[in-house]
Amino acid sequence: MTVLHKTDNLDALESEAIHIFREVAGEFDRPVILFSGGKDSTVLLHLAIRAFWPAPVPFPLLHVDTGHNFPEVIEFRDKV
Repeated sequence: MTVLHKTDNLDALESEAIHIFREVAGEFDRPVILFSGGKDSTVLLHLAIRAFWPAPVPFPLLHVDTGHNFPEVIEFRDKV
């Protein structure tokens, strides 16, 4: 597998995720992004930002408190 092929796969996955975010924003009344501060929810947030840039993400983050938060995670959440 070449580097270009891997990049094409990632681009396709990113494009599909962005499409899903836009569909959700258009179809549902009150969507939210569940956010724990972990790697998965951080990637979801990043994809949502990319989906709607330069406008803000049209739905809020709902913080899922795992009880294992670093202060930097809470600061990042509040900043976003």
